[in-house]
Amino acid sequence: MIWVDREAKKIKERKSRLEWVDDMKTPSGRIHVGALRGVVIHDLVYRALLNEGIAAKNTYVFDDHDPMDAIPAYLEESKWRKYAGMQLFKVPSPQKGFKSFAEFYAQEFQSVFESINCHPEIIWASYLYNSGKMNGVIKEVLDQADKVREIFNRMFENKKGADWYPFQAVCKKCQKIGTTYVYKWDGENVYYRCEPQLVKWAKGCGYKGKVSPFDGNGKLNWRVDWPAKWKVIGITIEGAGKDHMSAGGSYDMAVAVCREILNYPPTYPLSYEWFTIGGKKMSSSKGIGTSAKEITEILPPEVLRFLIVRTPIQTALDFDPYGDTILNLFDDYDRCMNAYFDKLENKIPDGKPGEVLSDFARITELSEVRPLPDKRLFLPRFRTIANLIKTKADLLNHFETQKGKSLTADEKEILEEREVFAQKYLSEYAESSEETAQQPIKVSLNNQQKKFLAELADAISKQEKSDRDTIQDIIFDVLKKGKYKAGDVFPAFYKVITGQESGPKAADLILSLGVAKAVKQLKVYLNSPSGR
Repeated sequence: MIWVDREAKKIKERKSRLEWVDDMKTPSGRIHVGALRGVVIHDLVYRALLNEGIAAKNTYVFDDHDPMDAIPAYLEESKWRKYAGMQLFKVPSPQKGFKSFAEFYAQEFQSVFESINCHPEIIWASYLYNSGKMNGVIKEVLDQADKVREIFNRMFENKKGADWYPFQAVCKKCQKIGTTYVYKWDGENVYYRCEPQLVKWAKGCGYKGKVSPFDGNGKLNWRVDWPAKWKVIGITIEGAGKDHMSAGGSYDMAVAVCREILNYPPTYPLSYEWFTIGGKKMSSSKGIGTSAKEITEILPPEVLRFLIVRTPIQTALDFDPYGDTILNLFDDYDRCMNAYFDKLENKIPDGKPGEVLSDFARITELSEVRPLPDKRLFLPRFRTIANLIKTKADLLNHFETQKGKSLTADEKEILEEREVFAQKYLSEYAESSEETAQQPIKVSLNNQQKKFLAELADAISKQEKSDRDTIQDIIFDVLKKGKYKAGDVFPAFYKVITGQESGPKAADLILSLGVAKAVKQLKVYLNSPSGR
């Protein structure tokens, strides 16, 4: 059983009338791929709850009422600096056709997560505030500001004074919200100063005034705003990255506000590790890392969703597209797809092997973007496609020969799509893999392993046919004639070809690499000092 089904069963024990699953994000620029993990995780929980027969809803809040607190690196700072501190839904769009800066980047991200089959109901935070839906919780918080201060001072080192209120007013003069400091609440109005040096990223105008905190005239401090939205919307399940969910972090603060201020049950916690590209945590405002939109150009939608679905939430997900990463990812995807086909055909065995294959099939089901096939399909291996493109071979002919008959329309569509992404892989991400493949791998082999590799290379190089069955027969023939035990010699084969001690079927690996290249790799190694 995979992690999300276990979570759904735990949640079911709560016997709630309705479970409301939600996620939130501030559209302060191109939204990085890390935020995509949150969307998928909440979508998975929502689907698993429905599978358990639990009434559930799924929403996504775009916090467009937050201030612009940094100018993204890909925008001209001199042009956008004047908007720093203003609410994102009031900042103009970088591109015509959108109501605001927030809407432009939010809709870009929405198009990405919808492309991988996540379809939460969208809620705009500006609507929650401007429509008055937040008025009740705003009053609750301001009336108990002393308790909120006590929670802050109990949990954080940056202590709040008696004149601090957990609210940011919109300055009447300059329309900025990020630069105002609220120091008084009289039950009807908040009193504020728009301070020139309150924050480093925006300059206040110096205006002092008072305003009703209701109907969109400001917003709650973000640490209070989060649980306040839970209550207003009715959210019962919301997780976040480990930075927010760690002890003493934002979630703990939100829990305290729920229990001590809002009289609302805290949400069911879902703490998940970061999704990074090449080992770097990303920032949408600084333009560091890969945006969610950019990664859709690297992977097909099902494979992108699969990448997130298959990774347990407590496991960090670092996707480095260079080298063999993409090749291995497609292999894993195909392995799970074949388990799904086994399930369709009632071929899942009993015991532990069956449990593993059932989990693989479940991952495939939850990775669905387009309707899954109702019968087994031939899957042209991505690794092989990439190698064949380099030799300018006829892809369709190769795979129809490998299958033994014509590809169906669905199989041709898969091949054509994979060809597009293989071209992308070869043009941008395969170089380091190529360079690595040319280097003899340093590993100590015994005489028997060396003899097997030499005989295998010689036998393969003499064959004119290069289909899977022929290569497989050659391997078995070499094993039989030399009286080799597979367990003694295959680790050496994989070590020389991939650097690992195991891998896919040897014939598939040889064909995916290319027969000539596989033979060369074996011979280069056997003739190198490391092979002696």
